[in-house]
Amino acid sequence: MASSEKSLSHDGSEEHGTRVVEVASEPSWSPEAERKLVQKIDLYLIPTLWLMSLLSWMDRANLGNASIAGLNADLQLSSTQFSLSITVFYFGYIAAVPFVMTLLARTRPSLTLPIIMLLWGVVTCGMGAVKTYPQLLGLRIVLGSLEAVFNPGVCFIFSSWYKPDEMGKRAGSYITAALMGGAFGSLIAGGVMQHLEGARGIRGWRWLFIVEGAVTIFTALLAMYLLLDYPATCRKFTPEERVIAVKRLQRVGVHVAEGNDDSKPARLGLRRSVVMVLTNWRTYGIAIACGFFSATLLMAYFYPVLVKGLGYDDPITAQYMTVPIWVVGFVFAVSSGSISDRMPQYRALIIAACLGLNGLMAAITCGVYDFKARYVLLAFMTGGVWGGFTQAMAFTAELFQHFPPEVRALALGIMSIAANTGNIYGAYIFPKEHAPKYLLGFGMVAATGTLSGGIFALMWYWGRREKRICLARGEEPATPCR
Repeated sequence: MASSEKSLSHDGSEEHGTRVVEVASEPSWSPEAERKLVQKIDLYLIPTLWLMSLLSWMDRANLGNASIAGLNADLQLSSTQFSLSITVFYFGYIAAVPFVMTLLARTRPSLTLPIIMLLWGVVTCGMGAVKTYPQLLGLRIVLGSLEAVFNPGVCFIFSSWYKPDEMGKRAGSYITAALMGGAFGSLIAGGVMQHLEGARGIRGWRWLFIVEGAVTIFTALLAMYLLLDYPATCRKFTPEERVIAVKRLQRVGVHVAEGNDDSKPARLGLRRSVVMVLTNWRTYGIAIACGFFSATLLMAYFYPVLVKGLGYDDPITAQYMTVPIWVVGFVFAVSSGSISDRMPQYRALIIAACLGLNGLMAAITCGVYDFKARYVLLAFMTGGVWGGFTQAMAFTAELFQHFPPEVRALALGIMSIAANTGNIYGAYIFPKEHAPKYLLGFGMVAATGTLSGGIFALMWYWGRREKRICLARGEEPATPCR
């Protein structure tokens, strides 16, 4: 660096609570060069991760589509057994998260993610051949353990490449794949049931698993050539681009492991990483909040069943009628990301507002039994929870961006564990015996959404209070405060 680059800069620290780092008071590159670099990063990451995410959510949620296409009848599943087949996915998921996230932080994401994706594509195809309930449970556990790396892994990659005020829109664009995964999954399920039912003597629900698994395998092979690794070591960029990619993050306090093509960044020990995560109070706030509202995300498995219970008795019609619900979620996810990037200091409050809307709509649903009104309320419930979930991922990644990669990976892993722990109890809140009112399910959604929103609002208040106290003492806030 030139001598002028050694002056201290508070770039963004007053607004965003970032750390003071030794960087130039003015960048040594032009805004145009940085803009082109970000566009290049977007070109590699966003479409690739979007498609991978689309297939990830389709592969985990296609059980709901398969259930009304004949899986439950063919395997003679009771309501409890079907719920357990959903739940065991998260047993595997939760158990695998710490290991796969540590692996991701210490390896090349461009290889680790696609290889794991290829394996879960094989497992998805295998689900088309299950003959018994225990076989279904076993494959669901394996599928969960393989998919454990994906959502926190994507947030980890984003936090390694983007500045805090760039995270919201990217997280929003990424999570729309989950929403479109539900819509596409329903469309594909409807098409398979119409055109492949009985083809070559194979039931339609089996074809559904085979088709989606094959597409997943192909996409995984493609992703190996498109994903990026880390800013300091990415061989798809020129040396000059790598310098800009690293320094622009360091200017706003993001921890970047420096290195070059021939050297590996220094690693932080696992024990120290765990201590740094567990001694930060925000870890617990995020974990509790995500543990509450994650059950509402599990409604995705029950959309075909819930919509069918609203009066759409034909299974194919029920599949297609879930599509508008996912579209509303899409709009909320994109909008919340755009708004929160413009006001990153209020990201936690935006999350709280979205989750509060989810809770309110669910509470109203408990007292409204008109099918059309319930359909509209269900759509806004979906919008609220996905708008909040999108920014919760960005918020968590942003809070730990100034920590070493291993710490950031573990923090995102803990968020993912908490979120999926909620999915375990969430699998049982919409039993078919409660149709068509589902008062227990909607009551739980109302309670968990409201509580989670309140926790995010409290985190925003407490973080701002902590920041004011630190600045009054002339100290640097320990973590970015919102």
